[in-house]
Amino acid sequence: MSWALRIDRRLKNAVEYSELDTITTANGRAAAAERPGLRARKKKETRKLILKCANALFHEKGYAAATLEDIADRAGVHKQTVLRYFGSKEGIAMAFRQVALQKFKTGLQDPARTVPVLEYWRSFVETSAREVTERGDIVRYAKLVESEPGLMAASLAIQMQYEELLAAEFSREAGLDPVTDLESRFLAAFLVGGYFSVARHLLGRGELQNYVRTALYVVDFAVERFPRSGIR
Repeated sequence: MSWALRIDRRLKNAVEYSELDTITTANGRAAAAERPGLRARKKKETRKLILKCANALFHEKGYAAATLEDIADRAGVHKQTVLRYFGSKEGIAMAFRQVALQKFKTGLQDPARTVPVLEYWRSFVETSAREVTERGDIVRYAKLVESEPGLMAASLAIQMQYEELLAAEFSREAGLDPVTDLESRFLAAFLVGGYFSVARHLLGRGELQNYVRTALYVVDFAVERFPRSGIR
């Protein structure tokens, strides 16, 4: 079993996607869930509380020093409750990244999606970059991830999932076999790798004012410079 697959399995319980009230796709459609009952609302609030307490402890004590017991005590729940919601400490740290990935996957694979894959990706990049810019703790979070090899590996595993999803949809859109369609894989690797490279570069320097514009530049660069047969 590859290291990426092992990490993916460790993170698969990081978020309970059925608890999301809505999933807004990049083409502007919102898939509304049924109004949650009391039990579902309590689970959602517990999950939020665990995340809030864990985030505080990660920055107070450091990621390595903060234990699952510490997080559970701060949140007033049992350690097994924390594990049931998130699977691991890495799952807690990567929770919002997993939510973003699931939103991307849901919208990309939505049979009702009408926009081309490349346009969907551009819209997703713009929305994600704006959300990152608005997060007041994103630079601190980026430094936290970079300080821990396990979190860096988990982050890379998530990036690989974006690439695989995007490559498969480029191939499907072109009517090609994803196994042999290397051009779609090249394009997906450039788009995803470029986006996350820009994110690391700007977050590392604390320069968020140009984040949205620079992230979109990666997509526009691909449209203008990539071989035309590679642009669907």
